[in-house]
Amino acid sequence: MIYEPIGVYSQNPYHIPELSAAVHSFEELCFVIKERLYDLGDFLMKEELIAFIKEKLALPDLSDDLRMEKDITGYVRTLFSYRHYMSGETVSGIVKMLKDGTDTNEFIRLIARGDFLVENSKYRSAILLYEHARELMDAGAEREGLKYRELLGKLGKLYALYLLFGKATECFGAAGDERKTFFCRKLAMSRVDYIDMLVKQHPDEGLSKEIEEMTREPVEMAELKKRLREKSYAGRLGAERLSNRLKADYRRMI
Repeated sequence: MIYEPIGVYSQNPYHIPELSAAVHSFEELCFVIKERLYDLGDFLMKEELIAFIKEKLALPDLSDDLRMEKDITGYVRTLFSYRHYMSGETVSGIVKMLKDGTDTNEFIRLIARGDFLVENSKYRSAILLYEHARELMDAGAEREGLKYRELLGKLGKLYALYLLFGKATECFGAAGDERKTFFCRKLAMSRVDYIDMLVKQHPDEGLSKEIEEMTREPVEMAELKKRLREKSYAGRLGAERLSNRLKADYRRMI
C-alpha cells in the first residue's frame, strides 16, 4: 500500500523558532508537534502558520478549521484528525495528555509527561518522571486513590521491561495486581527461594513433582550455558540470540 501525502510539499519551509524546526509539509508539521507536545504554546496558532497551510500546503479547508479553534488542545485535535491522519483513539490519547499536562496537580502533569515518553519509547526518562510523581503523591496522602494504583502499574511494567523484577514486584503489589506480583516475585527469586516460598504457602500439599521440576535446570538455560562455553563466533552469536529470546519471553508475560 502506497501512502498518499496530504497536501503538497513546499520548497520554502515554515520556520517555528520556538521548536527549532522548519516544516515543508503537513506530515512534517504533525511529526514536530507530536514530538514536542509539551513545548507547545499559542505561537502555534499564529495566522502566518495558518496562511502557510492554506497557500503553501494547498489545504484551505484545514486552515479554515484551525482558524476557528480557540485553544491549543482543539488546534492539535483538528490538525491530527484531518483526513483521518491519526486514528480517533490516538488523537483522544494525545488530547488527554495535553489536558493533563496543564492540570493544577503537579503529579498529574508528571504522569502525563511520562505517558508521552512511554509512547515515544523513552522508558528510562518515563521512570524518572513516574517516580517523581509517586514521591509527590506519597507526600500528599494520595496513596489510596485509583490514580496512584494506575501509576504503580505503569512503573511495574517499565521495571519488568528492564528485568528489574524486584522493583516490579513491589510496584505491582502496591497496585493490587496479584497475578503480576506473583509472577515478578517468581522471576526475582532463585529456584531455591521459590521452592521455600511454595513449601511455606502450601505446607500440607504434595509439592514433590513441582519441586522436582523447579530443581531441574531449564532446557533453555542449559543450552545457553553450553553456547557460552563455545569459543567460536557462531557459538557466541547463538548465545546472544538465545539470551535475547529469553528476555523477550519474560517481557511478553508482563
